[in-house]
Amino acid sequence: MKFTRPLKFNTLSAAILAGLMAMPATDAAAQTEALTLTSMTVTRHDILRNIDTEMASPCCAQHTYESGADSDFIYLDVDFSVAWSDELERIQISSSDIELQLDNETEGRRAWGRVDFFPNVQRGGSSLSARRPRDFPDETAGAYLNLVFTVPADATTATLVIGEGTDALRLPVDLAVETTEMPAAASFYDIKVVNISTTPELVTEDRVSRNTIDGRIVPGLGVITRVEIEMTPFVGADTDNEPGENQVFNRNTAFALVGPEGLPLISLGRSTSGSIRNGFSNSISWDGDGAGPTTTLTMFYLGSGAPGEYQLYFYDTHVADVTLQ
Repeated sequence: MKFTRPLKFNTLSAAILAGLMAMPATDAAAQTEALTLTSMTVTRHDILRNIDTEMASPCCAQHTYESGADSDFIYLDVDFSVAWSDELERIQISSSDIELQLDNETEGRRAWGRVDFFPNVQRGGSSLSARRPRDFPDETAGAYLNLVFTVPADATTATLVIGEGTDALRLPVDLAVETTEMPAAASFYDIKVVNISTTPELVTEDRVSRNTIDGRIVPGLGVITRVEIEMTPFVGADTDNEPGENQVFNRNTAFALVGPEGLPLISLGRSTSGSIRNGFSNSISWDGDGAGPTTTLTMFYLGSGAPGEYQLYFYDTHVADVTLQ
């Protein structure tokens, strides 16, 4: 890297740098000692449906992870309370220091998946991370782990190891549970179509750097179909939220529309702030034990525009039918 002018490094800068270098990292033992297990849910699965819309299409070409005849998938949902103090500001334990140790194996097994918003399994492990609340000590906050492992089909016990060496937290895990299926993501919502129509074009208005840019989407092939969708979440799906703090999250591509010909339409995106966004995310948050607020989404698809029965899918589940006149 080339600088156009020399960096100034004065005595004050040196003192600040020396102070920062002298600050100790959060003690590993203090982190694990502050953790107290409050709950652990263990589920066993032969297959896991991958509803990530960046891989395949859950509505019509579903991708599944298969454990095989000799193995099973184990999903752990683990919650901790944290004994925060003036000295402990955060918990940060790397995913490489979290393993599932089987009784007859010398090396622990690493997680290959995680669940941030249930039941969407994502590839890759997860660290254990939490930060002391700003209003400490009047407010508290927990720490959460949601991991997926592969284990032998006959494994009945294991130990979840969090941390390194003698400072590690070791939690017994009962693997002797029945094989089940993850629930469908649609079971967390009430979803319905309130209107469907066709339009020859879409007018857009993008605002960029205090400029308003007018635009237009005109199909060269097919017809644009406009769908209004209402979705009401029943329960929060965020695996890291505190009790009573609910959130659900999905993307536009979670919705798919199948036409009367039995084929999926091409998603053009969601109407938002005058423009159309296909990668736009939908997040709903609310407090309490009841259902969340109802959100209306206006989605656009490209297809034949033929009259007849249309089917709306949410991820891998058929959730609604609507007739286009």
